[in-house]
This record gives sequence, C-alpha cells and structure tokens, in this order.
Amino acid sequence: MKSIKKIIIPVTASALLLGACGNDSSSSKDSSLITSKAGDVKVQDVMKELGDDKVANASFKILLDKILKDKYEDKVDTKKIEEETKKEMEKYGGEKQFKKMAEQQGMSIDDFKEQKKTQAYQKEMLKDKVDISDKEVKEKTKKASHILIKVDDGKGSEGQKGKEDKGKKLSDKEAKKKAEEIHKKVEKNPDKFADIAKKESMDDASKKKGGSLDYVIKGQMVEDFEKPLFKLKEGEVSDVVKTEFGYHIIKADKADDFDKKKDDLKYQIIQEKVQKDPKLMTDAFKDLLKEYKVDYKDRDLKKAIDESFLDPKKIKEQQQQQQQQQAMQGGMSGGAQGGM
Repeated sequence: MKSIKKIIIPVTASALLLGACGNDSSSSKDSSLITSKAGDVKVQDVMKELGDDKVANASFKILLDKILKDKYEDKVDTKKIEEETKKEMEKYGGEKQFKKMAEQQGMSIDDFKEQKKTQAYQKEMLKDKVDISDKEVKEKTKKASHILIKVDDGKGSEGQKGKEDKGKKLSDKEAKKKAEEIHKKVEKNPDKFADIAKKESMDDASKKKGGSLDYVIKGQMVEDFEKPLFKLKEGEVSDVVKTEFGYHIIKADKADDFDKKKDDLKYQIIQEKVQKDPKLMTDAFKDLLKEYKVDYKDRDLKKAIDESFLDPKKIKEQQQQQQQQQAMQGGMSGGAQGGM
C-alpha cells in the first residue's frame, strides 16, 4: 500500500543525526543545534565538519530506503526473509553467536533483517525498471554440465599441493589424452554423462552433482568454454574443449526447469546489464525521485547527490576502483569451476 508520495530529503544535520525536523531552506544552515556561552554549534558547522559527500551519502540512503519500502514492500516475502535469517543464524552457531558477530559490525539482528529487506526492495526496483523479455533470458542462458581434466601448470609449490590434489593434475599431453578417452566413453553412453562426471571430473564443485553447472549466463565463463557451449542443442555433447583451466567435455542439458528458474536468471542478467551500463541504475533512481516528488532543500546537497548517485560515469569509476581492489586482494580468481 503506498503512503505519502512527497518526500523531502532531510538536509540539516539535526535531521540526520538527531532525528529533528528540517528547517526552512533559506535559514536551515544558520539554525543552531547547540547553544553555549562560548558560541553556538550551527547546522552549517556540522555539515562542514562531515563534508558534503558524507551528508549526501546518508541523506540519499535514508531517502532511497523510504521510497523503496513504500513502493515495493507488498512485493517482498518478509516471511521468507525471516526464514533466511534463521538459517544464517544456524549457520554461524545460533542466535547468540550471530548477534555477537552482528554487533561487531555495528548491527543488531533487526538491522540485519532490514538490510535484507532493502536488498529485496532494490531487486524489485531493478526488475521493475530494467526491461528484459523471457526470450532474451532464453537466448542468454544455457543449462550445462561438464567434465574437467586439469592441466598441471607447474606454478603450485609442493607445500600448496595437499593430498586432495596429489596425482590429479596432468601434463598438457596427458590431460588431453585422458579427456579424449573420456569423450569416447561419453559418446558410447551419452545417458551416463553424470555418472562418468562423478567418477572422472577434476572439478570438485560440480562433479558431486554429475558435472552440473546449472544455468550458465553469457559472459560468466571464459570465451573458450562459452563459445562451444552456446552452439550446442539440448542433449548434445561438445568435442574436447581446451581452456586455461584444462580440457573440458561439455554437455547442453535439458532446460526442463526454466520457468522455475526464470526470475532468478532474469535478475542475474539485469545485474550484468547494470554493471556494464550504470545509466540503467541512475535512470531508475531518477524515475523514483520524480515519482515521489523529491524536493531538495539545499543546493549543495543536490549537487553532491547529482554528482555521485545520479552520475553514471561516477558510478562506473567506483565500479572500476572496486574491481581493482578486488583484483589486488585476489578476489578476481574464479577457480576452475567450469572455466569461470
């Protein structure tokens, strides 16, 4: 159920920090938060101390949370979020332990739940604002399985090679030969692909599931893996394919659960689109701000928001900085799970 449509960004520090009401735009910065014989602490003093960026960041977050909740609350399954939170707590040793971990990050369990709700609202916003057809989802996804034979690149030290890896990686020549032998087995018994994958594949993550990678979205895998996969028809098996991870035998599985997975796949594709073109996100924000008649009471704050949250180039720069940081921390390593 929608509530009040007109929302005004709280620009005064008192509204941001103390929850007080905003003042008239012409005098808001001159308003005093604290008075003393030594002098008053005015809104403009606090804003200057915090900086426009911090004030804009807090203001826009508060505003967006309010708008998203108002517009999409009815579309979000809050019971599901409660269940997911319970599972998270169990995963980390129960409510008491989870509460302690949350507090270390400055959050309560209720804060954690609200964060999950906000993420769900954002998901609904993107699904609402970024148009993508079922046809496009089908064209950009393929359900797949694979068998991987790893090649020993010689880079790993003996200390890094545990019992699990011992004797598994082969030279390029040996790996290719083994992959070709397995491919012949698959050709003779294509219905036994899953059983053969469980026995022969060196991709530990997928072999337990008979080599299943579930649905692959275009752009997720390295090109050498993706190209042959998307040429296959359902049920077909590729020739032996080489990628930087080793030799693969790829199968296009029957997409018999597409309708069930469609919404999640659609959202993943939307996320990739937004990653490539942040203007989709900023346009979505602008549409909501217009719909809710957002009224800025401070020109500096409006400028700061326009130049950060509503500027696609700025968002792209932030994304690139984050990617660089992740790369430096080793966060870009996709492992050998299907040639990602």
